[in-house]
Order: sequence, then structure tokens, then C-alpha cells
Amino acid sequence: MSDATASWIELQAVDGHRLRAYKAPAKGEEIGRLIVAPEIFGINHHIRSVCDGFAQQGFTVLAPDLFDRAERGVELAYDDAGIQKGIALKGAVPTADAMQDVAAALAHLGGAGAAAIVGYCWGGSIAWAAAAALPLRAAIGYYGGEIGKSLDTAPRVPTLLHFGEQDHAIPLSVADGVRSRYPWLPIHVYPAGHGFNCDERGSFHPESAVLALRRTVGLLRAVF
Repeated sequence: MSDATASWIELQAVDGHRLRAYKAPAKGEEIGRLIVAPEIFGINHHIRSVCDGFAQQGFTVLAPDLFDRAERGVELAYDDAGIQKGIALKGAVPTADAMQDVAAALAHLGGAGAAAIVGYCWGGSIAWAAAAALPLRAAIGYYGGEIGKSLDTAPRVPTLLHFGEQDHAIPLSVADGVRSRYPWLPIHVYPAGHGFNCDERGSFHPESAVLALRRTVGLLRAVF
């Protein structure tokens, strides 16, 4: 049982880089442990609320700040300025470096097999990469735009992907490409656009968000 409140902690990657991370302890009986990989807007209010939501469902959650390698303490708004800065910062953080930071989060949560990962937007692509590179329990990716560029990196853990059929940033050919290469992998497409899970964006689609969350938690409960 846990009645601890969420807080910021510091992690250290194997290359010595120190990064902040938002940790939300499980409320009540812990079901499992979860890494949350953020959008290109950093560990902002929305991502913290996502972490808190998973904690309410019984998961101990840790969201590593993957932007800390480029700029510390980034929290961006969902506007044009936030989008442009987020894109620039993402470009300054190679996936290999982000994997080191996700690995640091996994180590904090108990090491190999101790946690799953769920990621959104940029974090969805990070989750896909982590499914092939790290000893996670499972991986869930929401509208990861880079997934189509790395179809040769086969996931080694149970993996679930969510896409929006009205996503102008990610063509449905990405989902089709994954299906063609990995026909056993569950992929869900929703009548929504990019960022449909975020209730702070104009593209929020509550029905799709609820259904995607139900499927996400279903996989998490199955693997823990």
C-alpha cells in the first residue's frame, strides 16, 4: 500500500548524465511499474496528469525528462511556439541518448523486467525503440511518428500501438507498415487526429482516449 504523493526526483544514466523525473507512487495496492515517455512538450501539466492517472489505477509511474540533455526543466504549451521549440529540442536528443535515460528510469524502478513503458507522440516512438532495446515488461505507443522509419527494429516484448486515422502528421501507411511486418502485433486506429489522448489540445477525442486507455491498461494488467 502507498499513500505517498508525486514528486520530482533525479536519475543518473550510465554515461553520467543526470536528469529529473516525475514519480507518482501507486495508490493502494501496486499492480505494476510504468515508465511514461512524454510528447515533444516535456513533462508538462498534461504528462504529469497522465502519470497521476496511472498511479490512481495502481501503477507506480516514472516519467524521465528526456529533454534534460538539451535543456533542463522544459514544460511547453500546446501552441505554435511550443511545437516549434519541442521539435527543435527533439532533434537535439538522439534516440540512443533517450534510451539511456529510459534505461535509468527502468533501473530506478527495479531493473530488467520490472516495468513497462507507455509513450505519447515523440514518446510513442521512444516506446517502440525501447521495446526492441530494453528488457521491459511491455511497450505501448501512442501515435509515434518515427515508428515507420524503424520497422526493422522488431519489438522483443508485448507491444501495443495506437494511431489516429485523421492524423495529418502520421499517415496510415505507418500503421499498415507495422501490420505488414508484424501481423501478430495489436494495432488500433481511432477516428481521431494526432494527440487525441491529450485533453489540453484541440485534437482531444474523449471517446478514443477512453478506449485507448482501456486497451492500454488491459495489456499492462496482463503482463504484471
